Formats: sequence, structure tokens, C-alpha cells
Amino acid sequence: MIIWIASYPKSGNTWLRSLLSSYFFSKDGIFSFKQLENIKQFSSRSLISTEINQLNYQSVVSKNWIPMQEIINKDKKIHFLKTHNAICSINGNPFTNKKNTIACIYIVRDPRNVITSLSNHYNLKIDESLDFIKSDRKIIFPYKKKIKNLNEFNFISSWAN
Repeated sequence: MIIWIASYPKSGNTWLRSLLSSYFFSKDGIFSFKQLENIKQFSSRSLISTEINQLNYQSVVSKNWIPMQEIINKDKKIHFLKTHNAICSINGNPFTNKKNTIACIYIVRDPRNVITSLSNHYNLKIDESLDFIKSDRKIIFPYKKKIKNLNEFNFISSWAN
């Protein structure tokens, strides 16, 4: 079963993953960046191998959310997974369900701090960061000039949602 480590981007997800990784995946409780690999990001290339193009990425990724979680859960173990995805449906495809999820740790950060962190991380002006968190249709994915693989697509919506 999956335990989600979920948050809006720049809200402390990596910080919490660091604490959990030290606790669950080290022998002595001492943090190592290598331990973060034990809590993968859902929808990452390591979990989805389908080649996706720019025209159908939202549909393909959302269609695979539940099947991928079912594959992950086949071993009947607890899996921590990171996500920035909104708890939503795209084209009738829910992000997760009770069959695949045992718990969720949802991190909420003051949106004023999220704005400044986004501004620093993405080199945005404060007004641009404010627009970022207000957008109901916000997505994030690694951008490349020639996009060949959009498997790290996350529909994040707005901070308020």
C-alpha cells in the first residue's frame, strides 16, 4: 500500500522525505542524500516507461495512475511515494483510490513562503510566483527544448485547490 508524501511544490516535501528516509532507511538515523532514492516521485521515469508525446501526455499519464499504483502494490509492502499531484481526476481518471492508498502525509506551507521559494527556485518575479500559485490549471514537468518524455508530468492546480 502507498503512503503519499504530498505537497504543493516548494512546501517542504524534500525536507520531510529526508526525515523519513533517515528514520526508515538508515541503520544509524544519519541522513544521506542517497536515501532519498527510497522515496521515489510518483509518475517518474523509473515508474512509467511509456513514451509520451506533447499531444496526449495528460491523457496517457492520468490513464496510467491507477494501473501503475496497482503494479507498485503487487508486493503487498508499504511504499512511500512523493507527489505534487493534486488529488483530482483527469478525463475521469482519478489520481489514486482507497484500494491503493493506505495514508497520506500532506504538507502545507504558508503560501507567502511558497511564493518566495518559487521565486528563488525558478528565478521568477514575486508577481509571477503569485500567478503560479493562483493558476487552477498549473502543471509541472521537466522542460526540454525537444520534449521526448513527459513522464514526470504533475497536475498541481493552484495552491488553494
